Amino acid sequence: MNTRTDSSDLKAAPPAGLAGTVRVVLATHSSAHAFWLASALGDEAEVIPVSPDVAELTPYLQAPGLGMVMLDFSAPGTETAVLLAGDLRSGWPGVVLMGAGSAADSASMLAALRCGVTEFVNWDASEAEAFAAFRHQLQAPAAPSPSPVATEAEAGNIVLPLLGGRAGLGVTTLATHLAVMLQEIHAHDMRGAARRGQVARKLGANSATQEEKAYAALLDLGLPARDGLLYLSVTGHFNFVDAVQNLRRLDATLLDSAVEKHFTGTAAMAWPADLSLLREVSPVAAANVLRTLKGLLKAQVIDLGGMVQTDFLEPVLRECGSAWVVCDQSLGGIISTAQLVKELESKGIERRMLKLVLNRFNPQAGLPAKEVALRLGLELLHVLPDRATALLAAASSGQLLSQTSRGDPYVTSVRVMARSLLGDPFAADPSSPGILGQWARRLRRSE
Repeated sequence: MNTRTDSSDLKAAPPAGLAGTVRVVLATHSSAHAFWLASALGDEAEVIPVSPDVAELTPYLQAPGLGMVMLDFSAPGTETAVLLAGDLRSGWPGVVLMGAGSAADSASMLAALRCGVTEFVNWDASEAEAFAAFRHQLQAPAAPSPSPVATEAEAGNIVLPLLGGRAGLGVTTLATHLAVMLQEIHAHDMRGAARRGQVARKLGANSATQEEKAYAALLDLGLPARDGLLYLSVTGHFNFVDAVQNLRRLDATLLDSAVEKHFTGTAAMAWPADLSLLREVSPVAAANVLRTLKGLLKAQVIDLGGMVQTDFLEPVLRECGSAWVVCDQSLGGIISTAQLVKELESKGIERRMLKLVLNRFNPQAGLPAKEVALRLGLELLHVLPDRATALLAAASSGQLLSQTSRGDPYVTSVRVMARSLLGDPFAADPSSPGILGQWARRLRRSE
């Protein structure tokens, strides 16, 4: 698959008099890739390899009966393919473009997706997968897929937005810890199920091996941007704008290969570093990405802290169905949170959809938890203790507090949150310090 040849070695057929029912023009320097694709497509198409140059492609673009053009984004020809894609988009807007490359090479794959190819063929995949991608594109070459709808399998998935009336209320800290905790609990439960399955099989039971296909993700969509990526020590090359622009190709393969992950396996996606690109994301498009991810992820924790643009929040919250509003005991935090809730109500978001998480709670300082909830008119769902110093110490070492001190009261509270989201009958409202202490002791005994 890595063989490279001069374009003269590819023996491209003339553009006229072709016998194939569908012609696929492959712009590549690799004869191995051309032979592999021809084998994958078989009698369904005639593969015509040409050098990746507009002048070489022009006769085939002008000839009748063209099916599609496939660009090989494999290194070191990635930049050439990108430039060629731009030329084809401007000069031949009606041409259907497919991309090809190695999914293991994230740079070439992202380059292809950002060029707007309609499908991506992985050279490292099976020929059957390449054929399926080709057939999918052939059957619907021009029309984008309709917005995905939820299935029964998605009904139990967690899609949880965390709101904050302004920056600095601890939304990102909670979102990162909660996403990682959900991933760790899932992995722990799956390992336990696998062990039980091994025991069952030894006893003669017919039990299929369970796979850890589902995982949790942090969608870092708050402001200031990309702070969650810093906490997880990932760079986030594939960003949320990429997901919006490539919604049709957002599947398990793309998620696994392009979206970066924390060492626990937690996926992370954020806004791009260039915030001017946010203009390309409509609220409806953002909601569509969340809907698509429901079928790919076990849990989505969406950090929307500091994002107070209600025109953006409204369709996102409707897609999710509910949200947690994070606030602390400070006067500024309460006022900004009350304003956000009021503005969301003006957009038709009912208060019953919003639950309060009181952060940095100190029983000796500020208002009691229930008084804060009463003033905001929100149901009090969770209370997080004030552990600012411990959280700062962990962050300064480049880690989450759950990595440095798994028994810390903050970590214990987040674990209770995660278990309650997963339907644990022993997880409930921890607003009472006495009950919280009981749960903490129970969790320490069981984990």
